[in-house]
Amino acid sequence: MWSILMPSCMTFSAMEPRTRLPSHRSCSCKGHWIFVGVLGTALVGVFATGTEWQLLHRGNAAKVHVMNNWAVPADAPANAIAQGLHVESSPPPQRVDPSPFTSGLPLVSLSNPHVVHATDDATPSTSPRPDRATTQSTTIPTTARSTDDRRDAFENVAIVAYVPPGQSKFVREAQHMLWASWNYSTSQVSGSTRGKTDLIFFAHRDVMDRMPASCARLTDITHVPPQSDQDQCFVVEQTPTADDYWHRYSFMFSLSFLAEPRFQRLLASYSRLLRTDTDVVVTPAFLTFRPRQFVVGRGGYMDEEYTKGRIKELAADVGMTHQSVYNVGSTWFGNASVILEMVPKMLDVAKFILESPKYGVDQGFPRWHVGVASMYAGEVVVNHFIPKQDVWLNMESIDINCNGDEATADVYHSHCWPGEYQGYFKKWAFERGEYTSEAFPRATLNISVIRDYFMAMAVYGY
Repeated sequence: MWSILMPSCMTFSAMEPRTRLPSHRSCSCKGHWIFVGVLGTALVGVFATGTEWQLLHRGNAAKVHVMNNWAVPADAPANAIAQGLHVESSPPPQRVDPSPFTSGLPLVSLSNPHVVHATDDATPSTSPRPDRATTQSTTIPTTARSTDDRRDAFENVAIVAYVPPGQSKFVREAQHMLWASWNYSTSQVSGSTRGKTDLIFFAHRDVMDRMPASCARLTDITHVPPQSDQDQCFVVEQTPTADDYWHRYSFMFSLSFLAEPRFQRLLASYSRLLRTDTDVVVTPAFLTFRPRQFVVGRGGYMDEEYTKGRIKELAADVGMTHQSVYNVGSTWFGNASVILEMVPKMLDVAKFILESPKYGVDQGFPRWHVGVASMYAGEVVVNHFIPKQDVWLNMESIDINCNGDEATADVYHSHCWPGEYQGYFKKWAFERGEYTSEAFPRATLNISVIRDYFMAMAVYGY
């Protein structure tokens, strides 16, 4: 509106492309031409502004949710989900606790309560594994925003993993799989084309000295490390106290560090987090992987319809919604603030399962196994926090089996699934020390195939 009151021979811009009023030489034109020019410019400005607003909010009218404003500044606090991510200013209405089982369980406060009423009509993006990978095998769902978006491409990522004490295999995995592949990958992709990807090990004090020597030890985690354009590896001590609740279910230590208040500032300084185990490798392709959707790997904990129905019942009992996204893996890749908001709720659900007389009774795997309570809890929380259409259950480029024949260029993350597979790389054989340079000479390994890539990282660190 202020632009309309400006002299007609000045120039202003409502939005791109820029709109110019008549030049100074035209100011002497007849009055009615000036009036027509000003009026026309005003109409263009109003229309352009309206168009810009519609473009910025396209799709938000039907689904106002934390995932709509995907990008979060790198310095956003952990509670950014309650600040910059809310589209509506009015607070969500109070939700009714539907079950006595939820006593003491803090429920999730979403930016939009409509997600509670989600239907099963929308189908989550899934990528079934092809018979054999080709260069065209990895197809990002059409609802995912292109990773060529310059803003997304330069978002900073932290790969985070917990290294427990007690067994040397976890240290060897951290060194020879996760660190080796990260170190190799960051040397293969120019930093000028992407945001940095850091690796952070949260390690028990008993294994701190056995972490890769090139990883900087962060002793003062009250301050975020100085910003750097270089990819960096850090080691942070995370030793659970003797009375920590999760000693009764120690796998949860691989997740509970994400809920530690003292780590929030460090973790929230990144745009995105990849929560992963240590028996994995990442590939150079991961360094430029910036999908709009919340990406999860595949789970292997559900083979029966009974389990699906029981998890849905669990979600209802804890006052959460389940949108029929099943078999959610433990590998999560998404917005840092969203993940940091989700993990405490996941811990609450897992604790509820373990203590519940209804859900804490083991019925055998895969029907209902308390030993995978973390997987059940993760599925419930992902369904509750993320709209179904924004979940990418990625089965062909995340958590790919380490003995697969997929093209490495088509894979972002490969996982060493347990078991004596008849394939190429076996987790137990690695732990027994059977993979050596004598058994697998470097010249015989074709790292363009994921199974050889995995072997090269494990044996040589390449």
